[in-house]
Amino acid sequence: MSNLISDLDKSVQSAATKVFKEMNKSSALRKLGVEKVIIVETKRELAVQMAYYARSRMKDPKYVKEMYKAAGLYEPTVLECNTANTQTLNSNHIKGIAIDFAPYKDGKIWWNAPNTVWNEMGRIGKKYGFSWGGDWRGFVDKPHFEMV
Repeated sequence: MSNLISDLDKSVQSAATKVFKEMNKSSALRKLGVEKVIIVETKRELAVQMAYYARSRMKDPKYVKEMYKAAGLYEPTVLECNTANTQTLNSNHIKGIAIDFAPYKDGKIWWNAPNTVWNEMGRIGKKYGFSWGGDWRGFVDKPHFEMV
């Protein structure tokens, strides 16, 4: 698992760099309380994707925790084990054409930022040709951007 733009497919690196820079220079995001925008994840290994996919699909959280450990990830909480965070084993992160951005506030990732924050981030990403997970129906993934 990586958070480096250089680990993305070369066809995506330039646009991802532009999005990241613009999000971090955005006065609109600053006014909304965002200190900075970070890259949470770029390229992802299949073992990590399988661990993510196991969430909410295995009856006993201990098996999800074992999958996370095998993938070299942190130990998830029981709530995380029981909450889906992906719908596929064929993620565009594996292909190197997806990136997850998150707003940062008060020294930590602001996962529960208001929709106005996520919508502004989505607008910036789409400006550079990314499709945004915040526009998805059903399984909305606001940090997710992909070049498809």
